[in-house]
Amino acid sequence: MPFTSETARAAGKKSKRGKAKISMSTRRFLYEMLNENKEKFRYMLDELEPRDFINTWLKLLPYIISMSHLQKFDVSELSRKETQEIVNDILDGY
Repeated sequence: MPFTSETARAAGKKSKRGKAKISMSTRRFLYEMLNENKEKFRYMLDELEPRDFINTWLKLLPYIISMSHLQKFDVSELSRKETQEIVNDILDGY
């Protein structure tokens, strides 16, 4: 199929892909759950064999690091407590 103005127009249209499979509320829920159980989670990860540790880490990575377009958020939407937790996590090196 040759490249024409029609094929270029079709290629330039907005993607019809759906929204992200993991919503912000799901990410927030997982973040809060992991944050509340940090020590237990770390202990359990330490008990895993190296191969299982890596597999678990790779499975969790998409929940921890979102796509770049999802990394933007409005700080004014956060509560004072949430903002303080983020600052504390940054200062603590998490």
